[in-house]
Amino acid sequence: MGQLAYREVTEALPLHKRIQARLQAQVSWVDEDSNERVSILGHTENVGESNALVNINVLPKVGSSVKLRLFDEDKHIIEIPATVIRVERDPSKPQAALAIVKNIKKWKNKVLAAAQDWVSRDLRLNYEGDDWLN
Repeated sequence: MGQLAYREVTEALPLHKRIQARLQAQVSWVDEDSNERVSILGHTENVGESNALVNINVLPKVGSSVKLRLFDEDKHIIEIPATVIRVERDPSKPQAALAIVKNIKKWKNKVLAAAQDWVSRDLRLNYEGDDWLN
């Protein structure tokens, strides 16, 4: 019985990688009410293995299909379809959580690498020489 309990604890779901990186983002979709194309520029709050949290001033509806384009210092990283899974309507920081629906392997390879590069560059530029940084 003790072995069974131990096995259940050690076989927990794996933790998914999430990187706090500020990549430029363009989110586009067709508004359901007006049938007009909307394209908003913003930036990522974080990116994960199959998702992104994006800060944008105009929010699509939950469940909407969007096109997400990411850039790092004006260098195009990826253009990929996504679905809006959650929105945060805080006026000071509106956010949309997006789930990547296709090409997840390509997303992981390109976006997670670009996000990690952004973090390394940010640490070098903004925190190098600080005593608290290991």
